[in-house]
Amino acid sequence: MRERFIRNKYLIMHYYLVMTVLATCFWWLGRNNESMDAVITTILALYILLFPVVILYTRKYAVHIFLFVLAFITGFYSFYYYSVDEHSILNALYFTFQLYLIDITDVFTTDGSSLLHYPFIVEIARWSAALYTISTLFIAMYRLLEMSILLIFYQIVGKHYVVFGYNENCLALLEDLRDKRRRVILVASNLSHEEIDYLESLKIVVLNNHENEEYIHTRCALDRAENVILFHTKDMDNLNNLMSMHYFFQRSRKTNDDLYVYIHLQGTETRRLYQEMEAELAESERHFHVQIVNLYELFVDTLFEKYPLYRVPETSAHILLIGFGSMGQQIALKAVSESESIQNHTVQITALDKYMKKIQRNWQRNNPHVDQQAELSLLSFDVELDNVIRFIQAQKTPITHIYVCLHEDNLDLLAGMELSNHFPHIPIFIEYSEDSIAEKWIQSRISGTRLIYSTGTLKQILNEEKFLQRQPL
Repeated sequence: MRERFIRNKYLIMHYYLVMTVLATCFWWLGRNNESMDAVITTILALYILLFPVVILYTRKYAVHIFLFVLAFITGFYSFYYYSVDEHSILNALYFTFQLYLIDITDVFTTDGSSLLHYPFIVEIARWSAALYTISTLFIAMYRLLEMSILLIFYQIVGKHYVVFGYNENCLALLEDLRDKRRRVILVASNLSHEEIDYLESLKIVVLNNHENEEYIHTRCALDRAENVILFHTKDMDNLNNLMSMHYFFQRSRKTNDDLYVYIHLQGTETRRLYQEMEAELAESERHFHVQIVNLYELFVDTLFEKYPLYRVPETSAHILLIGFGSMGQQIALKAVSESESIQNHTVQITALDKYMKKIQRNWQRNNPHVDQQAELSLLSFDVELDNVIRFIQAQKTPITHIYVCLHEDNLDLLAGMELSNHFPHIPIFIEYSEDSIAEKWIQSRISGTRLIYSTGTLKQILNEEKFLQRQPL
């Protein structure tokens, strides 16, 4: 409760200030009116005084709740106490709810004729009910058309972000952009209703990319956008998107010199293909700026800046990668790059993964020269079934670094903890965020002499400052 009050204290102060002014005006207007007796005045004063409790729990619907309850209190009191004939509580309730339909039952005259001047308390009731109903209808209509209205607004104003592709990593970036109040359009397909509802609750306009490409690009107003992020899971989808954008600007004869396109490419082969495309595009008119980003490369660069592989250049390194997915492969590439900077130094890398046969084909196709630059061993190994401790003990060259990059986070923690128990002198890196429950659990289970470190999480990279860095052209 205290934290809620601190977070909303300025809003509550403004509420009391406004209510003081309005209450003074209403008191001045109704001070001589018999309907404003001491009972209803006291009830309204208590209601206004205590209403900020509602603000603590819902700011979004506070005005609606205020108008609804105000109309109900004043309406029920009016119909029950100020009608000409005595009515039951049920009748008073029925007449009160009629107010929300912008209809008032005239029970304040003997013949039921319409009044030109209602008692002051009745005026408060009917106008509060009318404002509640009209605002509710307006908000319902706005929410029905909200995404269309936002899209038109983005098309006119521009300076928005367009994101192509949707996945878990993309969602973290979208949430960061919305936290910074960026205007965002997402172009994706095969989203569930729950995902669309959540994205639209963040005020992200969602478009289906199964529509005609040129039509989609027009709806996104690419000629007015500030940034485009191509973030499909597959590199080829991102390259296809880039080419379709180029053709769109070419056909429409438009140019956006302020537009930056960030294309996410992981594979070495797809990067080479992009460079060939760039060579062809350089011969024609350029319509926007393109920058390559690699989430895993940014993540590993940050990791190696914090924990350098070679604290002493003369030392040799034998890296064990447990899991050889996107993260493990990028660590291997970074380790090779680091070792190349040291003269006559070759790093030894051993990678274990239960899907290694499939991974190895893609790795050799995308990185054909790495085997010549490092002593690389890619082995099929299931950490859940095989004994990794015996494997490490059987190595001729001692392991100097262990990076746990398994496909499931819970396996990362369990494997890292087990290895730390047997090899407390070897630096072990596990993916978990600092100040998390995982960190507290690890600290409670290990002594201070063990070398177990956090690599951080991908979410720390998935923000505008790091992921969308504009490099010099």
